[in-house]
Amino acid sequence: MRWLTKVWLKIWNKIRYLFSKRKMEIDKTINKWFEEAKRKLSGGKTYYKQAKLDVDSLCLGIVALLENYVHSVLSLLNAGKKLPAKALLRVISDMSIKCMWCLKGLEKGLEEFSKRIDIWRRYSLSKDKKRMEAEITILEQNYDNSVSQLVGQLKGFVEILEKESISNNEKMPSIWDMREIWENQPELNFDALYRQFHQGIHPDWMVLQILKKGKEDKILYKRDIEQDTYSLKKHCLVMLGYLFKAIYSVNKWDFSEFEKDIKRLREYAKEQ
Repeated sequence: MRWLTKVWLKIWNKIRYLFSKRKMEIDKTINKWFEEAKRKLSGGKTYYKQAKLDVDSLCLGIVALLENYVHSVLSLLNAGKKLPAKALLRVISDMSIKCMWCLKGLEKGLEEFSKRIDIWRRYSLSKDKKRMEAEITILEQNYDNSVSQLVGQLKGFVEILEKESISNNEKMPSIWDMREIWENQPELNFDALYRQFHQGIHPDWMVLQILKKGKEDKILYKRDIEQDTYSLKKHCLVMLGYLFKAIYSVNKWDFSEFEKDIKRLREYAKEQ
């Protein structure tokens, strides 16, 4: 019987190894996507390279930024830390949607794209201005003249930002208003994708209750939420798939290899 136990143990370890290897397929695929996109974008073969536009800088900038975040998400998920990963996934979703909104403007012409980029830029400056104004109010109310020099510097920055900030009759569309991005893609609901990461970036009392579990007469706390890490990786994959598709589309690049990867991983997901 001992030899039979050893045989089953070897088989089980082999199954675990293969399962673990397949679990890493999303990680490898995502890393491959980033490397391919960076190679193309930095290779000077972009469609709008001759135009005095921010298309290239937007595409390369978003890829560079999100690669950092996505690598962090994958590392966290592989370590079973889902709540912190959700916080980063919220940022990834937010930045991806805004980037795609700008790129979508190219369908209406270069002028529309430039307009959207400018709105996003000035909206960002407006947020900085509001934050600084709030800091000035707090400093003036709580510290009197002891921080007058800092207050003066902040007011100077506010005056500069005031000239470039978005006007009252303009606004950056909210994430919910950017429906043109996904209205023809019912399988991807950005509303749900964005909203479900809320508990990761804004943990509250309800999250504490999710982490609590009872055992006899004691209350124990789990380290994280009970959610499959693979499902979160799939959300990351889906979001990046649509982002890279938008980037490849505006540059007239072949996206077929990406689509093959997505199809393969979807088939694998059905087996889980």
